[in-house]
Amino acid sequence: MNVLDYSALKTKNNLSYFEIPEWIELGWIRHAFLTRQGGVSLPPYESFNLSDRNGDRGENASKNKNLVATIFGFDPRQLILLDQMQQDKILLLRGPIITLPSPLEYDALITNSPNTFLGILTADCLPIFVADQKKRVIAAVHAGRQGTALHITEKVLKKMEVEFGCLTRNLLISIGPSIGSCCYEIDEKVFHSEWEPFSISRGTRKWMVDLAQINMAQLKGEGVKEEQISWINLCTHCNSDLFFSYRKEGITGRQLSFIGIVE
Repeated sequence: MNVLDYSALKTKNNLSYFEIPEWIELGWIRHAFLTRQGGVSLPPYESFNLSDRNGDRGENASKNKNLVATIFGFDPRQLILLDQMQQDKILLLRGPIITLPSPLEYDALITNSPNTFLGILTADCLPIFVADQKKRVIAAVHAGRQGTALHITEKVLKKMEVEFGCLTRNLLISIGPSIGSCCYEIDEKVFHSEWEPFSISRGTRKWMVDLAQINMAQLKGEGVKEEQISWINLCTHCNSDLFFSYRKEGITGRQLSFIGIVE
């Protein structure tokens, strides 16, 4: 497994982000896991908030969207953002894309369409990217507690196989920053027994849960090998100067992670 930390942080035009070196080498993918730094939003959404549904001014989120598109070289209209529902619905986009349903109430996207950028917004949940090196198919997944319980990432891999003939051995997986087991406590009402190997009991019917490791275990259950996975191992709660954290801040912004196929 390729594990990245704070030392992998990059900056471009004051915008801070992470990239996976192996993904850059593919040549046909453009991607980034952005941070909260480098935008125009004001407190408590400072500063690179991409969500217009959390109380921030819509014009600020729009300016931030235009900014990331300019810096990474694509049309902001090519960036697709979801109304993430904390469920397991998957949107399949086959190119060329002309019209999209509205609202986009999904938590994952799959496409083979060039110049289509799939965006995931997070503030503790996991942003997960999947790429098939042979078929040139990509996916972006929003995996929170509920999505993880519903095995959304597994379902994305299965749908990629059914719709595009993607084989597990040809996949690369990238997992972005999320809340870590050091800070993510849940109670028995929402805890799942299958998570016990990746959780620490607090002895009061509460557990410290590692969502990243649970999703990795689910991926491995589908045949993904450790060497196919890259992970930015940074806790959003511990590093709230760099990332938005809903658990820590309550009212806060959402950072963008995006991936697209470039011609």
